[in-house]
Amino acid sequence: MLVNAWQYEEYFPYTVEIKIIDNQIYGYVSFELPTPNITITKSNGAIGIDTNVSRLHLAIAEVLNGGNLVSYQKISLHDFLLNGKDRKEYEEWILAHKAYEW
Repeated sequence: MLVNAWQYEEYFPYTVEIKIIDNQIYGYVSFELPTPNITITKSNGAIGIDTNVSRLHLAIAEVLNGGNLVSYQKISLHDFLLNGKDRKEYEEWILAHKAYEW
């Protein structure tokens, strides 16, 4: 987007914020990215993911395009309560890969 803005003068709105923190100057630039076109649809089925607090777990269900259940599983989230921030991020990475591979 930035290259196109410069080369083709296709500019877009943005916000610049300057902060002084501990005698250091920081600049923050923010802008909205365009929403991509939807390429994944439920025409071949869908996967639903739900987090549950009562029995802390992640529930995953796979259904066909007609709504019939294909499979489901539960993954415990209790490990997240016992770990520090770095370990939680690692556990989240493992969990995301478990859900993806499933």
